Amino acid sequence: MISRRLVIGLLGAVTAFALYATPVALAFSPEARNAKLDETLRGLVEGRSTPGIVVLILQDGRPVYSRSVGVREVGSAAPIGENDMFRLASMTKAVTSVAAMILVEQGQIGLDDPVSRFLIEFANLRVREPDGTEVPASRPPTIRELLTHTAGFSYNFVNNPRLVDAYREARVTDGLDQPEVTTAEAMRRLASVPLGYQPGTSWEYSLATDVLGAVIEKVTGSSLEAFVTERIAKPLQIKSFVFNVPEAIRSSFVQVTRPAQVTGALGTGYVPVVEPEAVPFPPTKGTANLDPNRAFAPTAYNSGGAGMSGTIGDYARFLQMLLNEGELDGVRVLRAETVRQMTQNATGDMRTIRGPGWGFTLGFGIVTDPAAAKSRLPAGSYGWGGIYGTQFWIDPANRVVGLVLTQTAIIGSGPIANLVREAFYRAD
Repeated sequence: MISRRLVIGLLGAVTAFALYATPVALAFSPEARNAKLDETLRGLVEGRSTPGIVVLILQDGRPVYSRSVGVREVGSAAPIGENDMFRLASMTKAVTSVAAMILVEQGQIGLDDPVSRFLIEFANLRVREPDGTEVPASRPPTIRELLTHTAGFSYNFVNNPRLVDAYREARVTDGLDQPEVTTAEAMRRLASVPLGYQPGTSWEYSLATDVLGAVIEKVTGSSLEAFVTERIAKPLQIKSFVFNVPEAIRSSFVQVTRPAQVTGALGTGYVPVVEPEAVPFPPTKGTANLDPNRAFAPTAYNSGGAGMSGTIGDYARFLQMLLNEGELDGVRVLRAETVRQMTQNATGDMRTIRGPGWGFTLGFGIVTDPAAAKSRLPAGSYGWGGIYGTQFWIDPANRVVGLVLTQTAIIGSGPIANLVREAFYRAD
């Protein structure tokens, strides 16, 4: 169950805000809802979709559901729990995006500044056209395009047929492996390969947030971890956010697993991932190069898109700050107008990796059409997930913050977390 410290802290977070869209009717009783959630979690663990799962859901700043089901390591009897550490993977992107907007508020970077203003290696990029030819980029990507994934970059596991071979040849890292690579080297490799489209003309899930992290380091003269600690974690009384994990807390981490079969279906079992492994990524028919030990490498660059770890309670505090439009417990991290700007669809009708009914903001996926998205989340709800098996959502209409954490790679952030999220909104 959730700790008393977090309950007290979150109870003090509720303030008055602008009106949102009409809330979804949560007409069933909390008892019925929680019973449905309990049934869902037990089914996922007992059905061998994941060895362990931790869930925390807040409404109006108060925990309304908190459960830990299963074990933290395959073959162990030790239960998974709220104080365990999780590799957050792409849930890091939300934190890096907030860090960037802090610098925007301070006037140190501008949303329409070219990336090359800060990282000169991105000044003369090229674009690979659909026919395979390469042409000069019309201009460097902007900070805004990094935040919205419209800059032209990709990921290895996205498996873009025009780019993936170039990424592999240049040994571009997705921020999930190659712990010896520095920020400078990661950026050099990425800048050496072509973009997939002219900046601002399309959408592709990408290493853009890693570039954003490198910009933050260049502007501040410190590591991304140091900036996040000073400007986000400390003000929010968050202690667990870390990029380069000290060896002393390695034992608090949940073990990484992957599906035993490559289909990405639930209930097929799981196996541990204990060393670098190329794991199939069914949504794109690509491959994710995962190294669960990267988190503990002191040499690994601070991947702004995938490199942070933390606990469920601490990440809930970060999310509650966003729901509260930048403030928690009397401490303001961002201006309210900045959070409102960050949480509006910024990509129009461009198709994103989550498919129909979803857009993208300055850092988050956002529901634009619940029916098309096949979700009970109200329009305007936003969030994201991570490839190691994590997902969060924020539902402003119902004043809800939700977190579903596993360390079952690939399926934890989608099929598993989606089931839990949707169960919250419907008890039958």
